[in-house]
Amino acid sequence: MSGREPEASWSVDQGPSAPRPWWQLILGQGPLFVVLLGVSIGLAWVGLTHWKRGSFVIGVSFLVGLVLRAFLPAHRIGLLGVRRRWVDVCCLGLLGVGIVVLALVVPPQP
Repeated sequence: MSGREPEASWSVDQGPSAPRPWWQLILGQGPLFVVLLGVSIGLAWVGLTHWKRGSFVIGVSFLVGLVLRAFLPAHRIGLLGVRRRWVDVCCLGLLGVGIVVLALVVPPQP
């Protein structure tokens, strides 16, 4: 034990910027929130027996995530960016296009 008490505030020695408050960290997850909101709406629609419309909304939500991931800078994307940009864009694109095509191609049940 060095006898020195830990500092309660941020100093330049700790890194390039001061840590942000918890509420700013949550508000910084806007792109992920948009995608999750769309997927939630789609799942609710699927649960109301409109599976084609709900699936279409889910697919479009992933495509919105693709656009956000592709064009927003890295410091604004939050948890929507977990891998390299091209990997995230490819995964979101394949998933979104696949779900939209599925919703459009499968014939409705009588």
